[in-house]
Amino acid sequence: MSLRSDWPCWEITKCDPEQAEQCPAYRASQPCWEVMTELNAFSFNICKDCLVYITKQQDSIFSKEEILSILCQKGVDVTGRPTCPGFRMAIE
Repeated sequence: MSLRSDWPCWEITKCDPEQAEQCPAYRASQPCWEVMTELNAFSFNICKDCLVYITKQQDSIFSKEEILSILCQKGVDVTGRPTCPGFRMAIE
């Protein structure tokens, strides 16, 4: 699974379903940062520091391994395994 294209923002940020449904970017056809910029042009200053935005950029300063490590530490299972190994180690 490609992190840069397949994962929606609500899965990366682990929004609870009720919270996600209230978000204007939830299931939008465009990326969340584009939706938010349309609502408020200044929101892009926040979005460009967001893990979702950083993860989806083709020219990200982070390697795929670094992004996976960050997501894993946040408890986002990107491996498809029942429990992310990095997250399990962080909480033990």
